[in-house]
Amino acid sequence: MEIIGPATVVSVAYIDPGNFGANIAAGSAFGLSLLWVVWLSGALAVMYQYIAGVLGLETGRGLLDHLKKGAGRLWPLYIPVLFAIGLSTDLAEFVGLIIAFELLTGVPLYIAVLLGSVDVLLLALLDNRKEVYFSAIGSLASIVGLSFLIELVLVRPDIYAVLYYSLVPSLKGGEALYAASIIGATIMPHALILHSHMTQGMEKRVHRVQTLYNLVMASAVNAAMQIVAATALYGDVGVGLSQIPRVLEPLYGPLAGYVFSIALLSSGLASSAVSVQAGTLMLERIFTKAPSKPRARLLFRGINVIPTALVLEAGLNPLSLLVYTQVVLSLVLPLVLIPLLIYASRYLSKGLAFAAYAASSLILFINVLTLVSPLS
Repeated sequence: MEIIGPATVVSVAYIDPGNFGANIAAGSAFGLSLLWVVWLSGALAVMYQYIAGVLGLETGRGLLDHLKKGAGRLWPLYIPVLFAIGLSTDLAEFVGLIIAFELLTGVPLYIAVLLGSVDVLLLALLDNRKEVYFSAIGSLASIVGLSFLIELVLVRPDIYAVLYYSLVPSLKGGEALYAASIIGATIMPHALILHSHMTQGMEKRVHRVQTLYNLVMASAVNAAMQIVAATALYGDVGVGLSQIPRVLEPLYGPLAGYVFSIALLSSGLASSAVSVQAGTLMLERIFTKAPSKPRARLLFRGINVIPTALVLEAGLNPLSLLVYTQVVLSLVLPLVLIPLLIYASRYLSKGLAFAAYAASSLILFINVLTLVSPLS
């Protein structure tokens, strides 16, 4: 059975630069204490991605089509939410690409910014070549996974600590913000939207197998990010994303720093191409007359280029920028989850529907904690 398909594309959302930022920040600040959030977010994301795929498979229409038809005159109020999703997602991917190019080539910032838009070219070259596109994204995701497998071997984490913090939940003062960023980085709104629009015509069994295989594997890689960060970077709270290879190399050898940079580049290329694809889909539904695909792809990136370059040029820590973009995604996530469950629940078992609504309540609770005491 073919395991490469729509779920391969959306699984990249689990291992994008936003995940790098959220997990490295959490691991360096709190060690492994938020590892349970990574596993929980991964499990919930598998469930929600499956539900998103079911909606498209059963109805022949994606979530945005349902929303646009069902919301009627309220549809314009939803447009700012879509722009927030598109801009926050693309910003995280773009920052990851820029830093990866700086690390691997040593080029100045303005050159890295230009190179950081290569993903738009990648998507243009693969346009209308669905199978090649799926394979290219899958290959890049595999490189990220292999890279973190190597990192795990190099840093040799404490297996007993990993098991303990995977199973014992806790949320102490100051951790809610990072928990929200992990949730936003894992259960990504644009991936849910995109998946619902990509499964039309698929066989149910193929969709189920693809979703489980690709997203469980991606969840494991996501957990590996935090395990590596907690083992190698704990206590180095102010570390910048571009400084991590220099921290890893003296401790674990040159291979550790190089592998990290390759993983970040592969993650940025794959996830950025996917986020631009999702952005194109959103713009096509927002405007009565859909913009051309090249223009749609360039819009989100064009908006993000200048502020991203200014933030990095000012010397602000890109890791913090990544964390806050993922918090934004976590805060708007319920605005995607609730409509998704409303439209898809009739095609789900009662048990699955109940679990999905209950999990949404948990996400809302963590978001409220973040808003009430973000720095406590």
